[in-house]
Amino acid sequence: MPSKRTLAKFMLLAGDILLLYGALFVVLLLRYKGSEDLLLIPQHILPFSLVFIFWLVLFGAFGLYDFGFIKNNKRFIYRLLRAMTTNTIFAMLLFYLVPAFEIEPRRNLILIALLSALLIFIWRYAFNLLITRAPSSRVLFFGITQDTKELTEYLLRNPQLGYQPVAWVDLGGKKPASLPLPHFEAHQDLALLVKDFAIDTVIISPELKENKTLVTTLFKLIPLGVAVLEFPKFYEMNIGKIPLSLIGEVWFLENLVGIRKTMYEFFKRVLDIILSIFLIIPAALLFPFIALAIRLDTEGPIFFRQKRVGRGGKEFELVKFRSMVKNAESLNGYKGNGPDSRHTKTGAFLRKNYLDELPQIINILKGDMSFIGPRPERPAYVLELKQKIPFYEMRLLVPPGITGWAQIHMKDDASVEDAPEKIQYDLYYTKNRSLVLDLLIVIKTLFTILRREGR
Repeated sequence: MPSKRTLAKFMLLAGDILLLYGALFVVLLLRYKGSEDLLLIPQHILPFSLVFIFWLVLFGAFGLYDFGFIKNNKRFIYRLLRAMTTNTIFAMLLFYLVPAFEIEPRRNLILIALLSALLIFIWRYAFNLLITRAPSSRVLFFGITQDTKELTEYLLRNPQLGYQPVAWVDLGGKKPASLPLPHFEAHQDLALLVKDFAIDTVIISPELKENKTLVTTLFKLIPLGVAVLEFPKFYEMNIGKIPLSLIGEVWFLENLVGIRKTMYEFFKRVLDIILSIFLIIPAALLFPFIALAIRLDTEGPIFFRQKRVGRGGKEFELVKFRSMVKNAESLNGYKGNGPDSRHTKTGAFLRKNYLDELPQIINILKGDMSFIGPRPERPAYVLELKQKIPFYEMRLLVPPGITGWAQIHMKDDASVEDAPEKIQYDLYYTKNRSLVLDLLIVIKTLFTILRREGR
C-alpha cells in the first residue's frame, strides 16, 4: 500500500496537471469564442503538453514536490514565482525557435502563464495549509539519544511531514541536554501512556527487540491499533540519510551484503555513455573559448589533473578545467574542493556555472566515474577519513559521480569536518540507489544550477 505522503504527492501532481490544462483551455476558449479560430485548439495540445512536462520537471527541480519544503512562507512563494518565470521563458523560446509548431501563441502564452501561476499559487497555498493542519500521527519514541532528539526537532519544525512527536520512553543511558518533549520510565504502564497521549505510532531502537520484557509490553499494544516502526528506517524515511551512530557490521550484513543490482548498474552505465556522447559535442565547441580564457587569465596548464579514489578503492586520474592559480595547493594548504581566494577570475566563473566539470565526461566514458554517485576523493583524504570514521570505505562500493545525494543536501561536502554527515548521505544512496533516485538527484542538481549557487 502506498504511504500517505506518496498519495499526497500524487494528488499534488495531479492538481498541477489539471490546473495547467485548465488554464490552457480557459484562455483559448475566451480568446477564440465565436471565432473560426476555435478550430485551432487541438493544434495547441501537443506543443503545450511538451511545455507542461518541462514545467512539472522544473517544479520538481525547485523543490515544489519536496515535503520538507511544502509550507506557506516567503521562501515557498519566491521559489514558485522563480519556477513560473523560468517556465514562461522556456515556453517562449520553444515556440519562437522551433518552426515545427504551426502556432504563434504570443498573447496566449502570457495569458496561460499568468492564469496558471495564479491558479497553482491558490492550489498550492490551500494544499500547504491543509497538509500542515491535517491530523498527524502521534509518535512515541523508545529510547532517548542524540539521533532521536535530532529527528524529533526536525519533525516538530516540519508538521507537513505528518508526524507529531509527543513523548519519549527512557531506556537508560546518557541523555542529551534540553529535551523538547516529556519522557517517562520504561517500567510505567505503557498502555495507559499510549491512551493518555493518543499515540498511534511507536518508534523502537533495534536493540529493543532483545529485551523480552519490553517486547511483551509492545505486543500488548497491538490491540490498541498502534503501529510499531524501527528507528533507523523511520529516520531514513524522513531525513534521507542513515543514522551513523546506529551503523555497525550487522547493518551492512542486513542492508548491503548480497544485494546485487545488476540490471540497474547495466542501464545506468548505458545512460552514462549515451549522455556523455550527447554532451561531448557542445563541450567540444566550448573547449577553445574556455582554454583561451584560462590561458589569458593566468599562466599554467588548461587542465587540472589529480588522483582520486573510485569504486572498490581503485585510483584514477580525474580531469577538470583548471580553476585555481598555478601550484595553488602549495600556497596555503589544500582546502578540499570548496572555493577560496586561490581561484582565478576565469576559474571562479567556471565553477559558478559548473563548466569546470566538463572534462570529466572523459572519466565517465572510461568508466572511472558516473554522472551520479558519491564525490570522488583524493587517496590521502580517503586514508585519513578511514582512520577517523568507522566504515568510511563502504562508500566506495559504488562508482563516484559528478553530483550525488550528499552534494544536493549539503552546502559543503568537501571538508573533513563535514565527512561524518556526508557518509550518512552516501550510505543512504548506496543502499537505495535506483534510476528513480538518480533522476531525483538530477532534478535537484538542475535546481542548484538554476539558482547559480556554484560551489
